[in-house]
Amino acid sequence: MALAALVLVAAVLAVTVYLLLNKRRFQLTAKFPQPLLWLPGIGGLADTIYHYGLSGMAWCFGYYKRFGPVWGMWIGPEFFVITAVAEDIEAIVTSPAVIDKGKNYALIWPWLGDGLLLLGAKKWHARRKQLTPTFHFRILEQFMDVFTEKGVVLEGLVDGLVGKGVVDLRPYISRHALDVICETTMGTQLNCQLQEDSGFVQAVKVACKAVDDRHAYPWLRNDALFRMTRIAKEFYGALDIIHGVTKKVIADRKSDLTKEMKEGVLDADNNDEILGTKKRKMFIDHLLTMHLQGEDLSEKDIFDEVNTFMFEGHDTTMTSVCFTLFLLATHPEVQDRVAEEARSVGGTSTSAQLGELKYLEAVIKESLRLYPSVPLYSRHAHDEFKLPSGYTVPAGATLLINAYLMHHREEYFKDPSAFKPERFLSGSSEESSRHHFSYVPFSAGYRNCIGQRFAMLSMKATLARLVSKFRFLPDSADPKLDLDVQVVLVSKSGLPLVVERRD
Repeated sequence: MALAALVLVAAVLAVTVYLLLNKRRFQLTAKFPQPLLWLPGIGGLADTIYHYGLSGMAWCFGYYKRFGPVWGMWIGPEFFVITAVAEDIEAIVTSPAVIDKGKNYALIWPWLGDGLLLLGAKKWHARRKQLTPTFHFRILEQFMDVFTEKGVVLEGLVDGLVGKGVVDLRPYISRHALDVICETTMGTQLNCQLQEDSGFVQAVKVACKAVDDRHAYPWLRNDALFRMTRIAKEFYGALDIIHGVTKKVIADRKSDLTKEMKEGVLDADNNDEILGTKKRKMFIDHLLTMHLQGEDLSEKDIFDEVNTFMFEGHDTTMTSVCFTLFLLATHPEVQDRVAEEARSVGGTSTSAQLGELKYLEAVIKESLRLYPSVPLYSRHAHDEFKLPSGYTVPAGATLLINAYLMHHREEYFKDPSAFKPERFLSGSSEESSRHHFSYVPFSAGYRNCIGQRFAMLSMKATLARLVSKFRFLPDSADPKLDLDVQVVLVSKSGLPLVVERRD
């Protein structure tokens, strides 16, 4: 009895000390509209369970109706501030005080390491400066041949689906995106589209699923608990395969580049000194050239950056193309206009031709508004941070930029649920009057997506080729998307469409 009383007293004292030490934090968090707590600083159990039981962004709209565009939320001992206010987002993404990513990004560190996506502020600035030239438009032009080659393969596979009724196109789009990113990043042809059962393709699929599960289920975020699961065993096994490919490609390409530069066959800009031609130079070549020229970029840095670009460039592009095809299938008049425009420029083999596809670009931008690949971005507040909406974010909290909700707010987009590509055509009144930070499909500010021009070129090349050759129809008279927020926004039902050849 005495022991029980002693334990109770100790517990009460521990909680009291905890609350006193965090008094300022709780004063600030209490000012945010938020779900009811069952214990301060631990989280609203019922709301947390309810939150994870909802599909897609339903939880987001539920809280928006209850609390407005800014609210707070405890998930375990961590406090989140969610905002869908453009002025708040401008303040967040343009402030060096909150440049570090949220703690949830640590879940993908075993895969990506210290690549640009996960680097802290101190190292990030220098690395961003190093990598920016590798995404210059002149360099992206060299990727056009890859877009064309991989697009031809995809076209052949989709042609084989004609006459087969409703088919799920997402696996085809996914493997195509993986093919493109493998060659443009590593300069290697893994033929993912034609070898769907290859170890590499399956490893990427398993690793992505494990990352999704860790985001979806709070108990899997604890490293100790996660490592005890079957999912962890599969995840680390998949990473062994993915990382093995990356390491081999880096070693082989470094050996080739070193030999060619020593023999004078290839200069630092990848010019063939003997033939007087320029070889295709991929992302890895630029990084290795920096390394060989003595820049502050180690082989481990290159390894992490290659894995990062592979990760970021695959799922995001795939899901964007899928959502755009769905919207085109459900809006045949828009689809026909895209097909006509694609045919009018005479092909998709050059960046100049893709640059003429203004309407297709507006279609893609509107698709990204309705279905942003990354619906939520997070930042870590090391210190207190004042939001223009009037709230003060406590030190240690995670800021969540809710791009999905903001893109669906009437304050920023008229008739926000409607698919209207003309919003993004040059000269539209909506385009000129909209708050600059109300549309953030590639994030914004300091840590905006470094590869967004690459992504747009890739998506335009893929969609223009497909829509100019095929007509896509919905699977029913009333097609629906079953949205799910994983690492990226996806449709749990895939991309069920009917494919017909165009005349």
